[in-house]
Amino acid sequence: MAEQYDAIEREVGICAYLSEEPGFAAVLKARFSDFLVHETNNNGEVAILDSLKIPNEKEDSISKKEEEAPSKKEEASSKKGEEAHSKKGEETPSKKEEEAPSKKAEESSQKEEDLRESKKRKHSGNEDGDEDIWIRAKKRLTSWVGEDPAKNVVKLIRAWEDGPKTAEWSGKFVELPKIEEKEKRKEIHQWIRGSFSKYACADTHEGQIRIWHKKFEKEMPSFGKFDKVGKPRTARAKKQIWPEGKPNFLQFVLYKENVDTGTATGNIVRNLRGRVRLGYAGMKDKRGITSQFCTLYQRRPEEIISFNKARRSGGGGSTYGNVCVIRVGNFKYVNRETNLGMLKGNRFDVVLRNVDVGREVEKPKEYIEKAAKAFQENGFINYFGMQRFGKDHDTHKVGIEILKRNFKGAVDMIMRTKPNEAQRTNFARKKWEKRFESLADEDRKTKEKVEKECAGKVLRDMGRFMACEVALLNCLKREPLNYRKAWTRIPKHIRSMFLHAVQSVVWNHAVSRRIERHGKKVCVGDLVQLGKKEQSENGESSTSGRKGKIVKVLTEEDLKAKTFSLTDVVIPLVGTKIDYPENETNQDIEDLLKGWGLEKSDLKKIDDKELSLGGDYRKIVCKPSDINYTISEYTNPLQPLIPTDLMKINKEELKFPEEKSEKKSLNALVVGFTLPPSSYATVALRELMKRPTSSEYQRQLQLEGECEGSLGKEKKDDKDGMKIDDKDDAKIDDKDDAKIDDKDDMKID
Repeated sequence: MAEQYDAIEREVGICAYLSEEPGFAAVLKARFSDFLVHETNNNGEVAILDSLKIPNEKEDSISKKEEEAPSKKEEASSKKGEEAHSKKGEETPSKKEEEAPSKKAEESSQKEEDLRESKKRKHSGNEDGDEDIWIRAKKRLTSWVGEDPAKNVVKLIRAWEDGPKTAEWSGKFVELPKIEEKEKRKEIHQWIRGSFSKYACADTHEGQIRIWHKKFEKEMPSFGKFDKVGKPRTARAKKQIWPEGKPNFLQFVLYKENVDTGTATGNIVRNLRGRVRLGYAGMKDKRGITSQFCTLYQRRPEEIISFNKARRSGGGGSTYGNVCVIRVGNFKYVNRETNLGMLKGNRFDVVLRNVDVGREVEKPKEYIEKAAKAFQENGFINYFGMQRFGKDHDTHKVGIEILKRNFKGAVDMIMRTKPNEAQRTNFARKKWEKRFESLADEDRKTKEKVEKECAGKVLRDMGRFMACEVALLNCLKREPLNYRKAWTRIPKHIRSMFLHAVQSVVWNHAVSRRIERHGKKVCVGDLVQLGKKEQSENGESSTSGRKGKIVKVLTEEDLKAKTFSLTDVVIPLVGTKIDYPENETNQDIEDLLKGWGLEKSDLKKIDDKELSLGGDYRKIVCKPSDINYTISEYTNPLQPLIPTDLMKINKEELKFPEEKSEKKSLNALVVGFTLPPSSYATVALRELMKRPTSSEYQRQLQLEGECEGSLGKEKKDDKDGMKIDDKDDAKIDDKDDAKIDDKDDMKID
């Protein structure tokens, strides 16, 4: 019954299965909590959210030398010192007071005197050793605080100026007697920041001024909180002061439910002030619960911890839906930023509901176990999944038009009417398609005028998440008929996705033809991957690109030696910097390109300066690792069957009904496995179930009763069983490819 949906997959080259074991029907992603993903980084660490606490920064920062570290006494009193120093007007003079004529004249006179003395010292070649500066400093301080404190300050500063070995004073600062007059305190701070700033700096601790030697400025509790004139710094200015020796990147685990990576990280960026530098290794899609590593440049956990204050604890342990949750945790400081592609793989834990093996099977559990073991032993054909080709399965078609330099055709392909869209958007697309129909005159100026007006009107009806359409229309509204320029206005990562989809569809078709022709045999002329070069010094993985992959062409001698198997064979992703197999597969690739009006040489002539297709190598077979599976029985079709990270933190357990239900029990297969980057979990599950992975097929399945009972029937209210209505075409790819399907507007909890 599922054969009618195979045509959708065959269109993008997904045609074959690796094993001949029979499969079964089951509902995939009935609930977003049925699909759990945990990222594994290059160091083998798995992104598991098990702590929401803010770490002790002393443990995460690189310790400084003992001679540079502040004493415990200073650290203990830092809070009070900061409060005293930040009181409005205490050290920061008001503008009116600064501009008072008498004070201004006195300050100007003092500056002139200091300048003359400085010139004298420079001329004599003894700038720092002249006794006059210390005499005058002592004289000024004596007028404010008395002779003894002034003498102590000069003694401290001179001692450190002569060097630590000759220092007669053992401290880093001198605390002056408490001064009641606000004007006097202000004068001292102004003098320190002005004439004496080369040697000393000052703060206020519990109402008393402390004068520090300049050497210890960074150890002052108030360091970085005030500017050169004593005014409090803004939040942005404070952020720029980062402790010396502390790692630059805050690493954390981003846990999200029912929200894609782009939206989740966008929410984090919007909640931060100033310029934000956020990195992550791969895109995780919306319909699932995922945990991945992220880094922020020179940020503290306190700045993003507000995401953990939401009331809801997530939807993993309940039967309600439409919950979007973001949590952050497992904070630590690291020296290396996380960038796209810097991951070793992903761990998947998936629930397949209402497993239906058919009425003729007498022992369903044994049948399911047999299929799971075959999946474990054989692996699966490493196809690019349906999500690679967009919601409407046309991403590669746009890329083909670009390679043919038919920019108008590409724009029309993006702007064409699409099924299941809002009526307003659908009407706008039809208006665009018919914009030239009523024109009797083919004059270019007339066309420009019509297209300019149409672009402005249609633009208003496009959703704000339709990045491609909005970019195209904004350009054509200003420069009608300039389709090449309109194409370049689409974000670069989305443009590259269209071209990568061409590589993917060629690869899928070529592999299917090879499997159909030779099965699991290794053939002369095949390419095999011998290994990879070591990771580069910056830690980026070589698994996601051509660089670092070593291949060779198989010969008769290699086949006789039986050194290689199908798991070693690779098929190239078409490009300008790769080698092709020396057998029928190379001809298959050329025939596929020719069928679309393309040649290999067209890959070198992309009319887009920002894009190129170098090519890559991809293994035909992928074998999942760390496979485990269990078969569960349940009666409630929406019964939670797998605990999430957030449930474990909140100490929530899966709740099963205590009383036995009269309903017939249902079977679910809970399967876990680990895949390398860019391998699709949906394709792996396709091999396990021997069923299509398209959303069109999944939407027809039932959560109870006969799983495939509604296939081929018109959509109507279902009385026999619950249907799965999967509106999201799930993406399980971790390469830097963006979705082109519209995102849903959502409120993040």
